[in-house]
Amino acid sequence: MLFTDFARFMRERGHDVRVTSTFPYYPRLKYAPGDEGVAVREEIFEGIPLRRVGMKLPAKHRGWRRLIPELTYWRALRRHGRFEGWRPDVVFGASPMLAQPLAARGLYGEAVPSVVVVQDLMADAARRLGIIRQPGLGRLLAALERRTLRRVDRLVTISEEMGARLGELTGGPREISVVRNWIHASLEREAAAVSTEGIVRTERSLIYSGNVGVKQGLPDFLMQFFGLKTGWSLRVHGDGAEAEALRRTQAAQPELTIGPLLPEPAYVRALAEAQACLITQRAGVGDSFLPSKLLPALATGTPVLAVCERASPLGREVSAHGFGEIVDPGDGAGVQRVLQRWADEPGALVRLSERARVRAGAFDRVSALNAYEMVLAEAAGKAEGRR
Repeated sequence: MLFTDFARFMRERGHDVRVTSTFPYYPRLKYAPGDEGVAVREEIFEGIPLRRVGMKLPAKHRGWRRLIPELTYWRALRRHGRFEGWRPDVVFGASPMLAQPLAARGLYGEAVPSVVVVQDLMADAARRLGIIRQPGLGRLLAALERRTLRRVDRLVTISEEMGARLGELTGGPREISVVRNWIHASLEREAAAVSTEGIVRTERSLIYSGNVGVKQGLPDFLMQFFGLKTGWSLRVHGDGAEAEALRRTQAAQPELTIGPLLPEPAYVRALAEAQACLITQRAGVGDSFLPSKLLPALATGTPVLAVCERASPLGREVSAHGFGEIVDPGDGAGVQRVLQRWADEPGALVRLSERARVRAGAFDRVSALNAYEMVLAEAAGKAEGRR
């Protein structure tokens, strides 16, 4: 949704926007039957030329198989990614998929600059957390990530902490811009609509929605959470590598509800009905990403229970702006204290909700996209100056 909104905005500003992407496959890591095996498909999306290229999705997205989508997507982009007879001023891509920045550089010739926004330092986090069990593969992916990002003309990322880490990985003095993600237009509309309905939040209710992967550490959190007997319920909507472990937990825990990712209107309503939004991160994930699920929580004024390291981008965000509470990963007693205090002092949650709505203003759509427009213009201008 985020970069669909980006393309819409740039087109509205009068730019000639063309998009190359793959077919939808998230969160189940599977293509729809009609998309499976298709090499290239041309579409028009809201007046924007859209080219979809196929890549291979392994049955098990683990270990060395993680390389299959990267390699096949990179090959597809190199073969089919270019719009013939058209020369852009700049090529824009997004990571964590390394195939995009790898293909962006030189797709239209070395004279056309590449700008890449790093949403998630995937290989760096996987290596540090031991997600990839083969040490050689972990080192290979981390080296590929570093080398790929070093070749990009201009890097952008979404938090100061990630910017610092990105600088360490790419080495040497170079300009790295920090442009925060934004509350995209449809999310903004849905949040505004539910705010007028006077929805009453369900007492002692938490919601988690998003990827259920190793970095999030949600199964580990649940093992502690349900041993605490807090009286709080937890509603989980998501899918990913750890989803099966969650479903096994559900069988023994009646206060846990697990479902698929919700369409945006239903997701926004579910947030508005919950007393707090749960966001978890495993210890050691550090400065590799800032969870996108934070922005819908802020847009709906939902307090955040952040189970993460305090020095992480998420921890610093919550600490600096006071719209939730932080608990260190593995600190069950800390979770117990926070939830008991929230149950005993409902006014505290009201204050956190108000701060969440205030902080949502920092993720304003127009401000963020104006900043991206300036970054792209600067990259194009420098390239033109060199030519």
